[in-house]
Amino acid sequence: MKAMQSGMDKMMSMKMTGDPDHDFAMMMSLHHQSAVEMADLELKKGQNAQVKTLASKIKAANQKEIGQLTQFIGSHKPQSASSTLGKDAMKIMHSGNHSMNGNVDHDFASMMAQHHQQGVDMARAFLKEGKTEKMQTMASSVIKMQTKEIAELKRLEAILR
Repeated sequence: MKAMQSGMDKMMSMKMTGDPDHDFAMMMSLHHQSAVEMADLELKKGQNAQVKTLASKIKAANQKEIGQLTQFIGSHKPQSASSTLGKDAMKIMHSGNHSMNGNVDHDFASMMAQHHQQGVDMARAFLKEGKTEKMQTMASSVIKMQTKEIAELKRLEAILR
């Protein structure tokens, strides 16, 4: 919960540029970093091999995308625009539903499913106003990969109840 909340706090305090591509890249980078932190906790404290394997895959995928997002941020000069992405993302970050029961594996699956859903929702909001092909491709990839992982996380969460 701390790792997820830390990422949300950083995103909420982030200064928006108004450029949807730049703001999406910055927000998604922070979002992915909190997923890496959550996966690290599962890898350190979890017991279930399936959940740990998925956590490892999630960590690797998010680290790769953080590198791509960081590269984009460094090469993309924000354009002045009147994007509503920042406001939409704040609403998304305050949404969600997870169930904690004290079992690290279950709680990881529940929290990561919610976390991924927020990422999917943020990517969908971005696609409504994103301009660059690179970030549109990234957002579409986030939707595809994380939707698939959400299904697996929910399946694991149900098994671990």
